[in-house]
Formats: sequence, C-alpha cells, structure tokens
Amino acid sequence: MSKIIKNTIIYTIGNVFPDVAAFVLLPIYTRYLSPADYGIVNSLQVLNAILAVVLTLAIERSVTRLYWDHKTENEKKEFLGTIVLTLLGIATAVLALLFLLKDLIALIYSSIPFYPFYVYAIITAYFSVFERVPKLYLRLKQKAKSFVILSIMQFVTKAAFILWFIVELKAGAAGMLKGQMIGTAIMAPIFLFIGFKIIKITFKPTIIKESLKYSLPMIPVFLSSWVLNLSDRIFLERYCSLSDVGIYSLGYKIGGLVLILASAFSLAYEPVFYKLANSDDQLDAKKKLFFYNNSLVIAMLLICFFISFFSKEAITILLDARYIEAYKIVPIIALAYFIAQSAGVMNRSIYQEKKTVVMMIIMISSAMLNIMLNFMLVPKYGVYGAAFSTVLSFTGMFIVEYWYAKKCYFIDYDWKLIIKGLLVFVPLASLVYFIEINIYLSLLIKLFIVGCMTLFFFVHFKDKVHVLIKHHF
Repeated sequence: MSKIIKNTIIYTIGNVFPDVAAFVLLPIYTRYLSPADYGIVNSLQVLNAILAVVLTLAIERSVTRLYWDHKTENEKKEFLGTIVLTLLGIATAVLALLFLLKDLIALIYSSIPFYPFYVYAIITAYFSVFERVPKLYLRLKQKAKSFVILSIMQFVTKAAFILWFIVELKAGAAGMLKGQMIGTAIMAPIFLFIGFKIIKITFKPTIIKESLKYSLPMIPVFLSSWVLNLSDRIFLERYCSLSDVGIYSLGYKIGGLVLILASAFSLAYEPVFYKLANSDDQLDAKKKLFFYNNSLVIAMLLICFFISFFSKEAITILLDARYIEAYKIVPIIALAYFIAQSAGVMNRSIYQEKKTVVMMIIMISSAMLNIMLNFMLVPKYGVYGAAFSTVLSFTGMFIVEYWYAKKCYFIDYDWKLIIKGLLVFVPLASLVYFIEINIYLSLLIKLFIVGCMTLFFFVHFKDKVHVLIKHHF
C-alpha cells in the first residue's frame, strides 16, 4: 500500500498541478473568453476526445495489460516498438483522411467553422498520439516522478501559448485552440525521443494481431464513454446557444474535479491491481483490493461533496459574472462522476477476465441510453436535461457492471459505509440550490458546517482509520 500511496501522491501532484493551475487560470479565461468562446473551445475539445480514439484504434490501450505477457526485455522492447510504429502509421493515415472529409466532419457543429477551429483541434489530437506509449511505459515501470515532470512540462508549454494568444493578442476561442496546438506540437519531438529509447524498431504482425484482439473491442467502449461524457455538448449546440454550451461546460469542468483524485489513484493502482489479481495468495489479495477499492469510492464521495457544497461561492468570488449560472450544474455533474467512477472500480474486475467484449456491450448500451435521454430532455430542459441524462446513463451503467462483475473477479463495496455517506452528503450538497444570502456569509456558514462534520468524524472514526492504515501500510 505504501508504494501505491507514494505513487498516488506523486501522480496527484502531477495531475493536480496542471488541473489546479488550469483552475487558477479560469478567472483569466472567463475574463478574456465569452461564454460563447468557451463553448466553442469546449466543443472542439469534445471532438479532440473522440479523435484520440480514432487516430490510434486504441491499440496503445493493450500495453498496460499485454506488456507483462512478454517475459524478456528484448521481447518487451519489440512489443513496444511494434506498437509505436503502428500508432504513428495509423495516426498519419487518419489525419490525411480527416482533411479529405472536412466537409463531412464540419457537420458535427453547424455553428462552428472548419477553418480555423476544427483544424487546430485535429492537429492537436494528432501530435497527442506521440505521448501515448512513453507515458504508459513510465507508468508500467512505476517511474512516477518522470511521468509527473513530463506532464508539468506539457501543461506549462501549452498554458504559455494559450495566455499569449488570448491575453496579449486577444484572439479569443481561436487563440486558445491555437495555443493548445502549438504547445502539443512542441512536446511531440520530446516524446518521440523518449519513445525510441525504450523500444526496438521492429514490426511483428503477431504482436499487432494480439494487440488488436485486445483493443478493438475497446473502441466501442471508448466511443461510448465519449457519448456518455461529452456528446451532450453536441445536443446543446443544436438546441441551445454556444453561450449555454460554455456555461454548461464550465459547470461540468468544476463538477469533474473528482477525476483528479480518481485518475491519480488509478495511474498508481492499475498495475498493482492486476499484479495482486494474478498473485498466488488470493485471500490476502482480495482483502487488500477490498480496502483499496472502497478507499477510492469514499474519497471520491468526499471530494464530490466539497466540490458541490462550495461551488456557488467559488464561481461567484473567483470567476467572471457571466458564468454565475454554472454553479447550478456542478452538484448534478459531481453526482454523475461519483456514480461513473464507482462503476469504473468494477471495470477492473471485468477486464481481469479479459471480458472486453462484455464491456463493449455494456458501454454501447449505456451510450444508446444517453443519446435517447438527451434527445428527450435537452430540447425541453436545456442544460439541466443534459446533466440529468448523464446521471441516469451512468446509473444504468453502474447497475449492469456491478451485476456482471459478480460473475468475474468480484470485489464488493462496503455498502453500509457508502450509503451512510450518501445520506449525509447528498442533502447537504443540495443546499447550494436553496441558500440565497450574502455570498461571504454563506461561505462562513458552510465552513462552520464542514468544520463540525470534520470534528465529528475525527472523534468517532479515528481509531478505526488508524487500525486500517496501520494494517495496510
């Protein structure tokens, strides 16, 4: 556990620094970008997310699981070499195809011109491919410090160009997208250099066949995940204004802060999970995994509560007044992310059995439900319809994944503790919709409530927490 905690802390620093810095920059972004500008940027970042799958066919996703099937260092280098060369080949071919089909691609967002907005997003996605294998390799080798240094370098490079374009040149949405593109392009040669140091330049069809067998069923999973997390922006762009998209996107971004903790833990935990799941002493392994899984779920619940509870005060005090309505979206999205990440804990149980096809079916079904709900709710309820479509879709996904995980390498939840937490935190977080007093007085009252809660939990649970930490460290 100490190794996971150490790496989680390092990964958190690496993940938190860019995210926290990005949130520190939000007051600048919201000052120099109108809600419509922010809507354009976020809409193209949504496109960027789907291009991340299309440009690679998700082949790099096989590295985490299949790398360990190759026993010698030479075999591992040949495996990585084949993956890297294939990725670069596929990405370059798809890049050319995207520009050939530009008129069709431009139909995704009817109110956003292909030039220059789509162009910046597509080129950014292309250069992002160069970082995939080097970063995965650093995770596999548990070189968290190197991973973090590179992540921080990426952020600083992109942020510098973004600020130059939107603050100095006042280039708006186009400037922000252009800054992201240039920053990503500058980092690409660095990742390419690292990549060629850890691989053996070769191409083995057997490796590609093995990798595709594992990764191709995951493509519908990732595309479905894209639908669940991001496609609502397309519906909002069709039925609402770009300003609505911008306000919704900001609320979504703040509500998704829980991903900082979840992704940092996952980066450190994923290799350990599969190592324990394949160990000889399964009794000890499942005890440890039960503790790790439930620690993550409870931590996510706490983070979601704090984000929701203080969202109105944070947005009012820190951001431009044009974005104030975003606070109403935050608690709904935070709840959706809690459900989604809790379902993600079950994913590992299913992937341990290599049931990628099952995950594909679950994700596709959830995505179809999400599309149906967006069609029904967004035209009538706007941003709230999009938010609740997300909650309901993730809830359906969680129920199915939990049911199927019982047939696989199942690690249950501590339901008693989780339900108690929900019964306390959800009603408190809902106060954000009902407290209509001076914003600073509201902040003081909430800080007092949180202080009392912290004292209560410390007094009642400190012995149990101490025993758990002592046992698992």
